[in-house]
Amino acid sequence: MRRILFVDDEQHLLSGLRRLLRSKRDSWDMTFALGGAEALRTLAEKPVDVIVSDMKMPGMDGAQLLAEVRRRYPQTARMILSGHADRMSIISAVGPTHQVLAKPCEVDVLTAAIERVLAISDLVGDGELRDLLGGVESLPKPPEIYEQMLSIASDSFSSLDDIVEVIERDLATSAEVLRLVNSSFFGLATQVDSVARAVSLLGLETIQGLAVAGAVFRSGGSTPPGLDTDQLRRESLLVASLARRFATSDGWPTAAVNDAFFSGLLHRVGLPLLAQANPQGWARLGSAPPGEPWTADDAEQEAFGVSASRATAYLLGLWGFPEAVVAALADQPARPGDPTATPAAQVLTLARRRAGAPGTAIPPDPGGYLNAERLDRWEAACADLLGTTVG
Repeated sequence: MRRILFVDDEQHLLSGLRRLLRSKRDSWDMTFALGGAEALRTLAEKPVDVIVSDMKMPGMDGAQLLAEVRRRYPQTARMILSGHADRMSIISAVGPTHQVLAKPCEVDVLTAAIERVLAISDLVGDGELRDLLGGVESLPKPPEIYEQMLSIASDSFSSLDDIVEVIERDLATSAEVLRLVNSSFFGLATQVDSVARAVSLLGLETIQGLAVAGAVFRSGGSTPPGLDTDQLRRESLLVASLARRFATSDGWPTAAVNDAFFSGLLHRVGLPLLAQANPQGWARLGSAPPGEPWTADDAEQEAFGVSASRATAYLLGLWGFPEAVVAALADQPARPGDPTATPAAQVLTLARRRAGAPGTAIPPDPGGYLNAERLDRWEAACADLLGTTVG
């Protein structure tokens, strides 16, 4: 049975939630905590799968509580319920939370959002998906350079120079990083001729992402006929660049912006894996045009039994990539107007849509996340990117 913790500073609201969620008692073990301090005491006694907290609470507000939960219990999925006025501030500080829901929230929307978060957390243990991809033993391993960078990053005595040295030791990765950094996607005024210089201009996380993407798209088995991994990489870089622009224009914290970039950069990694595991499915699919995310994912689902984005989420989850990256991929494609879709999933979906079908009009959702003001701001932020190429 899944364990869910609900937190609010008003007892009558918790009692109301208890009544509304009575139908879930057979599948959820639910606990209701009055405020942040009681929630942390409850978590110390027994871990939970999901915590759902109100935003505005005296003493410790919802964002502070979930930041502490993230620090102490990183495996617990975190959700915020917030009014419209503070929802925008939460979205711009998405680091502590997996999900932001508007308050008041319909019970069916709340339960659907919790079930979705639980499904994403179960993704790595999905036996059906593992069988479909040929079993864990046959799956590619994380790029060695990724593991090396993780090892260095976890060492308190390491420096930026140590990571630069790791990238520079891999000549193919160094060349790939410099090629991508000097492409028109980044619009740098001068030619970059060293990894260290690239890091100083674009930041360590971006360079790490480019290094991992280069290694991933080069790795593993023979390429199925008709599958152009260079084209996949170019398309993915455009999606990543768009996603980063969208997140930056919304004022997301640096870590969340980097996760958005990483999600876009690696969102097609699962396609070569599926094509190798199921050549007949690849033959039925015929090609890999990005197009509309829903059309592409539906075609992949029909050909392989799973979409490339979900296969990517599974693979990156096995590799231990950041949970925010895995969740945004597993939740693809986010449907416009879906109140349970996370901002990270919406950003990735819209970036895929703008890259794959640039002439398609995107109708705003007046009461939702993709409102006209946000869409206009994003359009302005990415106007110079569409039509760019990798140098």
